[in-house]
Amino acid sequence: MKSVFALSLVLIMFSCDSTKSTNDKKSSEANSLNEKEEMSRNISSVTLESGCLPAGECAFEVIPNTKMDFKIDTAEMLYPEFVDDVQTNTIKFSYNEDTDKELMDGHYREEIYFEVKNGTKEMDLQDMELKDVNFLYGRFCYCKGSAGYFKVDKGNLTMKNGKLTIEFANGQVPQKLGKITASYK
Repeated sequence: MKSVFALSLVLIMFSCDSTKSTNDKKSSEANSLNEKEEMSRNISSVTLESGCLPAGECAFEVIPNTKMDFKIDTAEMLYPEFVDDVQTNTIKFSYNEDTDKELMDGHYREEIYFEVKNGTKEMDLQDMELKDVNFLYGRFCYCKGSAGYFKVDKGNLTMKNGKLTIEFANGQVPQKLGKITASYK
């Protein structure tokens, strides 16, 4: 009799737990669906169409749920710190130039960063308006005094009908890239 009672108790415990798991699973699936719907309204990928120089490689990256917080290091140079922000995605473009692997300081890289608020599918910014998206240019090389990150306030950033056009001049250090076109979805 005791064994039947114990067996019944165990079965009841497992049946309650399975109901809870089913409800948790449904809730998890609903949250996952909401996240997918939210992501579909946001930029999920950017594909380069033109603007990369033949001497290097270019790539776009969407850094989801982040924004930039600007910091100053001990050499008084600007740099971005990426912080969580569920309302913003950061777009990164990088150009890495092919270099001689024998040279220790033979690298050359340019980067562009800007932020896009979730739900934004179109924008047309010019000059000082680039500050609205924290437009940032970075140059990294063995080029004393002319490397680091720089805020940009001269140029155009247009996103419309799935096309992205970036045209800018940082005005502080030499740059190789000036105009980039891409598609986004």
